[in-house]
This record gives sequence, structure tokens and C-alpha cells, in this order.
Amino acid sequence: MFLDKITRILLVISLLFLSSSLCCKKAPTSPEVDDVTRPVIWLSSFEMSFTASVTGGNPSSQILKVKNAGPNTLDYSLEVEANWLSVSPTSSTSTGQTIDHTVSVDKTELTAQDDNYSAKIIVKCSQAYNNPQQVNVSLQITKEPPPIIWVDTQQLTFNAQEGGLNPPFQNIKIKNNGEGSLHYELSTDTNWLSVNPQSGTSQGAIQTHKVSIDISGLNTGTYNAKVIITDSNASNSPQQVSVTLNIDKNLPPKIWMSPKNFTFTAIDGGTNPSSKSLSIRNDGCGTLKYSIDWNASWLSVNPDSGQSYGDTNKHTVSVDAGGLSTGIYKGTITITDPKASNSPQIVNVTLELDSPPTDNKISVSCNPSSGGTNTIVSISILIKGNLQDITVFGLDMTFDPNIFQFQSVGKGTLTGNWAAVDGNEISSGTLKIGGFAGSASPISKGSTGSIAIVKLKVISTASSNKQTQICIKNYIDHISGMSPSTTCTTFTYQK
Repeated sequence: MFLDKITRILLVISLLFLSSSLCCKKAPTSPEVDDVTRPVIWLSSFEMSFTASVTGGNPSSQILKVKNAGPNTLDYSLEVEANWLSVSPTSSTSTGQTIDHTVSVDKTELTAQDDNYSAKIIVKCSQAYNNPQQVNVSLQITKEPPPIIWVDTQQLTFNAQEGGLNPPFQNIKIKNNGEGSLHYELSTDTNWLSVNPQSGTSQGAIQTHKVSIDISGLNTGTYNAKVIITDSNASNSPQQVSVTLNIDKNLPPKIWMSPKNFTFTAIDGGTNPSSKSLSIRNDGCGTLKYSIDWNASWLSVNPDSGQSYGDTNKHTVSVDAGGLSTGIYKGTITITDPKASNSPQIVNVTLELDSPPTDNKISVSCNPSSGGTNTIVSISILIKGNLQDITVFGLDMTFDPNIFQFQSVGKGTLTGNWAAVDGNEISSGTLKIGGFAGSASPISKGSTGSIAIVKLKVISTASSNKQTQICIKNYIDHISGMSPSTTCTTFTYQK
């Protein structure tokens, strides 16, 4: 009985001990299972560098990309360690998408003596497997101004037919518009766009890069992309060129123009040269709807737009040399239709403005210089390099009345808008000729051209090959003093 009681007591103690052992023992953990269910901080870069000059502005901002590279949701914040460094936004959420954060530097309060600075951006998420992460940021302030990226265009447009050939390549030009050396790289944000070469160096010289399109696998529609130009040392890095690709089921329009070059000549202080015609038409399919621009104040085109289904449009190209000094001027006319396969097209324009001649000469010529009975001969009275403005003139013309009969006196190339240019036969074989501008513009100094045209009719029945002279003399008013005092032209009578 006593033994049974002791046995029961021992059994109870054993059970109590076993129970205590089981309660105090920890449940097994599975750290590997816990890790794979936590978000992961992913950063596009762990190093960022900025360069600025003492005398220049703040360097361009840069982009830090953050995303969740693990499961679930990454709720994170960003902190900076220096008051010259900032980031925006300072927090965000990612379930796998990339979030852009703008990293900026303000060197306003920094001293020029300490020219190297460093700080950190801390990216935190208490639930992330790799919390925290950091980005090391360096700032160098140089004594010399930094390089500056210059690119000749901000927009390129390509057009192609679905399933057809790739559109022709286009060029972009880049140079250093600042100090030192520009060491830059070019990249694109899509696989149908490429640029070659993909890097360059410039101390001021222009570098050319070919931008190409591959439409393989692309359907009808409009596509947009960028060419990105970067140099971490440049004050305005990055720069970008927007690229638009239009793909149509039908062939696009194509710009045709003629001529591709214009040259105008004028005399400094003289009249403007005559306008010229620019022809434009659609040399492709569909409708060409184009606009025309020019880059010089002395140049103009009218009208400045048009459309063509294949018909040719005429545009008047004019130059105004007023206010310009002697020299050679260059300009361009740009014809643009975003849907044309070869847009834009460039027409080069040159204006040559010469110094006015100072010959102060007068002369006479006949056309034709020979002929038979009843031939009408035009006699031009010409000046070159007049030393003063001409608003009025007078002179005498003599001819053999046995050879010629007076017909009329008309205006010349320099007097076309004058109030009057006329003459009459004051005696047999002698004409009195004169003209006045009235409210019209005077003939400006240094001009070249005709001031009057006299018409004579051949009435002779003399022997063949007889020569006779037509002369001008007795110059008065504003042509007084021109030389020679008497000048003649020769006409040959032929049966």
C-alpha cells in the first residue's frame, strides 16, 4: 500500500517534469521562409557625382531610381545627410514598378576653399530584407567653369510605311559650349532607336552623330523616344533630343523643291535685288501640308505655307538689304511637314552686298547693233556708279536722220517707277531727253542700269554695211559731271 502510494507520487512528479520541459522548449523558426516574403530595396546607382564651378550655377539634377525587387509592398523613405543635398519625393511605395527621385545640389552656401564634398542618401524600409541602403554622393567645385552640352536640335521626326524600308537616318550635332573638355555619352530609351557613335569629346568643335530607326516588328502608329546626352561634369547634363516615329499603312508624302540654293546680289545703299521663285510640290503619296520658315531678318518667303497632292506651288523669295553693310550674308529656308518622309528640307540663301561703284560714268548702247530697213533699234542710256542721288536729269541725243526716224522715249531699269521720262525731236536728228522722279524713290548712289530707252526706226536705203553713230551729250541736272562728256554707239546698216 505504501509502495503504491510512492509509485503514484513518482509518476506525478515525472509527468510534471516532462510537461515543464515541453512548455519551456521554443518553437522551431524558419528564417529562410521569412526572408523570401519580405520586400527588397533596389537602387539604380550606389554612387552619384556632381561637378560645379565656383562662378557658375548649380549642376543639373540627376535621377535616382528605386523599386521593390522582392515580394509584397516596399514602403520606403529617403533621407539626406547634408543641407546642400536634396531629394524629391522623400518617400514612395513600390510593388515592383520603378520610382524616379530627383537628386539636386545647391552650392550657394558652400565655400570656395573646400572644393570637395560628400554625403549620403539613406533609403529605409523597416520591413525590407536589406534595410537600409545608401547612395554615396560626391560634389566637386572647380575653379574653372564647367563644359556645357550644346545640341543643334531638340526634336527629330521620322516617317515610314508599315512593312516598308527604314526611314533615312538623320544627324544631330553636339559640341562643348563651355570651358574645358566635354566627354559625353549618348543613349536611347527604346530598342527601335539607335545612335552612332555612342560617345564623343569636344573642346568646342562640332561632332556629328547618326540617328537611325529600325521599324522591324512595329505596326502603324506614332512612337516616341529620346536620345539622351550625358556628361556628369557638364553644368547642364543631361540633355535630350525627342524623337517621333510615324508609321503609316500608306507611303508618306515627300517634299520636292527647286532650286536648292539662291544667290542675290545688291549694291550697298542701292535698291533691293529682284525677287525669285521657289517651287515646292509633293513627290510622294497622300497630301503634303508644309510650312516655311527662315532664319534671317533680311529674308522672307510668301506665302509661308501650302499643300500639294502632286501639283507645284510657287513661293516668292525676297531679300531686303536695307540697313545691311557691305559683305556676304547666309540664310536658310526650312520646309517642314512632320508627315513627309524627308522633312525638313533646307534651301540655302546667299546675299552678296557689294560696295557701290564710284565710276560716275554714262554710256549709250544699241540693240540690235545692225539691221536693215524698218528695223526698230532700242538705244539704252546707261549709268554706272553715280556719285549722288538722281531725281532729275536731262541730255541731248543726236543721230543721222537719213538713217533713222525717231519713234519714242521710255523709262529705263532705274526709272521704272518715276513720274516721267520723255523726249522730243527739237531739230532734225537731235532729241532733248529728260526725266524726274516725282514722289518715287531717287536713283541711289552707286547704281548701275539704264535711265532711258530711245526707239529709232531704220529708214535708210543706203549701201550695205554703212556705219553711223548715235551719241549723247550736254548732260544737265543730277547727271551733270558724268564722263565721258560725249559718248557714242555704232550701228551698221545692212540691206
